[in-house]
Amino acid sequence: MKYFLPKYLQIGLVCCLLFSAILASGQKMNNTLYLMQNVPQSNQLNPAIQPECKVFVGFPALSSIYFNYSNNSFAYNDIIHKGTGIRKDSLIVDINKFHDALKSTNFITQQIDLSLFALGIRAKNFYFTFDIIEKNDFHTSADKEIISFLKDGNYNYRGKTADFGGLGLDANHYREFALGVSKKINDKWTVGVKGKLLFGIANLNMEKSDVSITTSLTGDQIDLRSRQLLNVSLPINQIGFNDNGFVDDINFDGDDFDQDFALNTDNKGLAIDLGATYQMDEKTTLYASIVDLGYINWKTDVHQFTQDATFKYTGADLTQSGNSNAPDYKEAEDAFDDLVDDLKDEFMISDDAKSYRTALPTRLYMGGSYKINKRLNFGALSRTEIYNSKIHSSLTLSANARVIRNVSTSVSYSMVNNTYNNIGVGLATKLGPFQLYMVSDNILAPINPKNFQNFSFRFGLNMLFGCRDKTRQKNSCSFEEEQNKKKPLYK
Repeated sequence: MKYFLPKYLQIGLVCCLLFSAILASGQKMNNTLYLMQNVPQSNQLNPAIQPECKVFVGFPALSSIYFNYSNNSFAYNDIIHKGTGIRKDSLIVDINKFHDALKSTNFITQQIDLSLFALGIRAKNFYFTFDIIEKNDFHTSADKEIISFLKDGNYNYRGKTADFGGLGLDANHYREFALGVSKKINDKWTVGVKGKLLFGIANLNMEKSDVSITTSLTGDQIDLRSRQLLNVSLPINQIGFNDNGFVDDINFDGDDFDQDFALNTDNKGLAIDLGATYQMDEKTTLYASIVDLGYINWKTDVHQFTQDATFKYTGADLTQSGNSNAPDYKEAEDAFDDLVDDLKDEFMISDDAKSYRTALPTRLYMGGSYKINKRLNFGALSRTEIYNSKIHSSLTLSANARVIRNVSTSVSYSMVNNTYNNIGVGLATKLGPFQLYMVSDNILAPINPKNFQNFSFRFGLNMLFGCRDKTRQKNSCSFEEEQNKKKPLYK
């Protein structure tokens, strides 16, 4: 294969993309928890789900700690693995294997949620909940053609344009105050709604992105085209500008990330959750919910960085590097430095302070459960996430068992992100008023970290009061019923 772009430049760009992807770390998985309805946090996925106990209180910063990583194409072993032959004792970066594992569009997602407070109270047929949750989301995406171009060079693009589409980048840190209510309408229907007041803390949002490279028919010229629009809400200490008014330097000061930054309430947003459950018969229950339908307005420390540039690359000028004794001699390294400076001058960035709005990733759940007996049921759940006009779907099958009254377990199998090896587990145990639980949608990931694409883990500690045992209530009589049975029919 012939290359027009320098080989060292291609390898460097590929490594930068890989490094960024690994650090950035598409779907956020909670499917196993959805049908573990004795865990109060399942109400966060469907506001119609009413916890079994009359009152629950979540320990501050301990009731729910959630971590999720997911990508739809590659695993660590597709990038770095042991070599073969004379390199069998070494680790190698395998660009070809990584390239082959990629999909046409590749997504990476990372999420960390921390529940600061949780409360639930039953009042007859109503159930009220209140949550304060710290949320962090990161999404990034890129087309496979970028890696194909960097790996193989532009020889096959003579007289053509390589369109790389857009580079996706969205990072979001916000605080959520959620007030929910559900009502049992009759023996079959329960509905719920949850309103959320959001306070944005920090954000990066790539609103527009378009990158392309055109190679001349003879291959002696390459036109690079870049159009970017990145919205930022961060306390940037200083932005330096050059004589032409373009951004020349950006500085952050760690002291700016202080208490005022963390408790900022100026970036307000709203969201809503809707849910319903339907008891079809004694054994079958259906569920549906839509979660995080909302937005955040960003107004503080906002910047809009834009780039609209074209650069014609004809190679580095080495005409003065042939004779070291010439008076105008220039080392090859300096010639390449001049090329980099020219590239930097063309791809300057503008800055404009302008408020903007971002939408939350909205998730739609639909599923059902079938009761085998009073201790065992099977469930199925479909989950669809809509983000940046892209749809990501998953399907989870689960078996949920109440081993004894105060111990429940769940085992699940999920098909998500083109992977079919996601085995999840859930465990909840109650000791007195304390409930300790843990849930994962892929428990095998820590065992085999080099080959996983999805991993989620949630654990927490709740205090539960006024809990009822549905199976005992259904199979036993009340005190009044027992007394009435003992009364004679006639005096």
